[in-house]
Amino acid sequence: MKRPSLLQPLSALVLAGIFVLAFRFPGALGGWLEPAMALLFPLLLLDGLFKGRHAFWTWATLLAGLVLLYLWVPQTLASKGGLPFGLALLGMILLGLWEATGLWLVAAGSRWASRRAGPLGAACAAGLLLLVWETWGFHVYPWTWGAAFGALPWAARASAFLGASGLSTLAWGTGAWAAATLAGGGSLRRAMAGPGLAVAFLLLAGGAWHLLPRDAERRLDVAMIQPNFPPGQRWLGMEAEMWHRSDALLRAQGWPRAGQPTLLLWPESSVLGRDDRHADARLSAEAASRGVAWLFGTEGGPYNLVRGEAAGRPTFLFAKTEPMPFGERTPGPVAFRRWMDRQMGFVSQEAGELTGSCAFSIPSPSGEVRVHPLVCSEALLPGRTRRGLALGRADLLANHTNDGWFDRSIATDLHAAQIRLRAPELGVPLLRATLSGKSGVFREDGGFELWGEPLSEGAYAVPLRWRPVRTPARSAWLVPFLTALLSAGLLVGWRAQPRKA
Repeated sequence: MKRPSLLQPLSALVLAGIFVLAFRFPGALGGWLEPAMALLFPLLLLDGLFKGRHAFWTWATLLAGLVLLYLWVPQTLASKGGLPFGLALLGMILLGLWEATGLWLVAAGSRWASRRAGPLGAACAAGLLLLVWETWGFHVYPWTWGAAFGALPWAARASAFLGASGLSTLAWGTGAWAAATLAGGGSLRRAMAGPGLAVAFLLLAGGAWHLLPRDAERRLDVAMIQPNFPPGQRWLGMEAEMWHRSDALLRAQGWPRAGQPTLLLWPESSVLGRDDRHADARLSAEAASRGVAWLFGTEGGPYNLVRGEAAGRPTFLFAKTEPMPFGERTPGPVAFRRWMDRQMGFVSQEAGELTGSCAFSIPSPSGEVRVHPLVCSEALLPGRTRRGLALGRADLLANHTNDGWFDRSIATDLHAAQIRLRAPELGVPLLRATLSGKSGVFREDGGFELWGEPLSEGAYAVPLRWRPVRTPARSAWLVPFLTALLSAGLLVGWRAQPRKA
């Protein structure tokens, strides 16, 4: 007997709700909700698919989940991008279709492998395909499934060994194992062995994190200004207003302190309307007269810049290396991009380069402290962040973000949720300075603090003490190693699967 026709769309909506709960930052239920849903959703989705549920409903489930997650997009595109609401709505649907199709291919590939290589093959195929999709697939707004595990510090610390995408493979791989085992008639106990081992790994890795080697302790006082300026608007007096707020915070804290360096951090787009690529003795004097190192988001011609000034050090300039497709840069080859820009009246942002000088050096009595800045969406990219930290020999990460475009939507929390694993992955704190909320700090041990609300202003003081942790996830060989391991597991599963006579 066929199932009632309403059961399929109803189950798709229920699963879509679970999908959304995996990314409802900040973590509810003491942080347990997100990782629990991140493990549960792939299992339930793949269980239905492996047991004969039509592939269309799997795709529809993923699309519904993404649409629910992206409900903030149309209003943002309409109000901030100047698009008619209907066109903005179409943009959200196209974005959901693109991302849903990528995840659907992961699910379909895992089902194909389950029929030919059993539960082990299904698990390795799901993990491998998701790793490839997250690492090398084209995303309008990059994200990783594993970010959900950042809601719990002990689970976040596991990213020091696997990275965010490694945690993604863990969630989908164990879900595929359980689904394939149940579809093949295996016992519930055997099916739950996969998710059980995943939780055990998270616990063990969270403990093993304490055994990783560490560098000498660093100390830094951080003053952070969140001005709530209107996004994208240029007006005279932006820098003067930022200094007014900064001076008030420094006086209230009694900073700088003797023998303790102070970093003054301003967000992306805190100073607009001028070309800050050129030498300017006044800017150096502003930082020197206050005894602080000053790192701020500005612009320079076609570049989105971060500029740093510190007494006795040359000016630091760093341009965003990964402009967002569509929002900041027309995607595609240079010739196509320039042609499209002419047709649309749009000027694509130019990309900067990652070099050995991509860290801002702060003088300190105990030795320099090196800060590598990530401009807004760059912090979403694990590989980009790892390369920047390594090239700059950095001790600290700073994320300069203009999230005023998001209005009061959940997008600012979603952005924070997706970048929080950069700190435990690479073993250094990540300072998040936003234009309009929420600013905060993500710590190398997986803990985090965020302050304020969207579209709010604030001035925050953070005395930092940390020892950089040398994590396995810093290695450029992590993703190739995981790729080879999952490929080998898929081959073993295929070879071990009984063949029909």
